[in-house]
Formats: sequence, structure tokens, C-alpha cells
Amino acid sequence: MRIAIFGAKSLALGVYRAIQKLYSEFEMAGFLVTNKSGNPDTLAGLPVYEIGDFQEQDICVLIATPEDTHAAIVKTLEEKGFHNYINIDSRKELDLMGRYYAMAGEFKPLWLVADGDSE
Repeated sequence: MRIAIFGAKSLALGVYRAIQKLYSEFEMAGFLVTNKSGNPDTLAGLPVYEIGDFQEQDICVLIATPEDTHAAIVKTLEEKGFHNYINIDSRKELDLMGRYYAMAGEFKPLWLVADGDSE
């Protein structure tokens, strides 16, 4: 399955790294932004596209930006013909990043430690 990540800052980069590690079967098309101004041309070696320049409307888009921007991004995606998207809210991010760091062995997620699985 091909996916793209909406966002090109630290949150999007974290989601990208977690997806790469946990879901290697997904093919990453790149990162999408509303406007290229203030955003990099590439992130993690992948292109950053302005949403109006990206033509794969059937792709699944993971919205990896602060939650207060999700509604505006969803509106933009819908207006541009993108209807397959997932908002990475704080709960989804917590789960995704917790599983990523646990798999990477870097540190145990706080929610695992809090559940009594201490080191």
C-alpha cells in the first residue's frame, strides 16, 4: 500500500520513522504540505510535495501535524479530491511511537512502565 504523510516537521518525521520500522510493507510516496514556503524540499530522503502538485488522490494520507490543524487539513484534502486519510491524533501518536521505541529497544514507553512492566 502506498501512503503519504501530511506534514514536514518533527511530528511527521517521527511518524515516518515509526511507520518504516513497524510497517515495512507500506511504500512511502513522500510528504505533503499545504504550501512549500518554510518547508524543506526533501525530508528523510523523500520529496515534499505541495498538495496541489500531488496527483495520487487514491493514496492513504496520514495527517501528522499538531491536532489543532487537522480540521483545516482535512478540508483542504477533501477539496483537492483526497478522501482516504487518517488523523494521527495524540492517542494514535502515543500508541505508534510507543510501539516504535519499544521495538527499537531505545527505551520502554511510560505507559508500559506505568502498567507494572518496569525494568
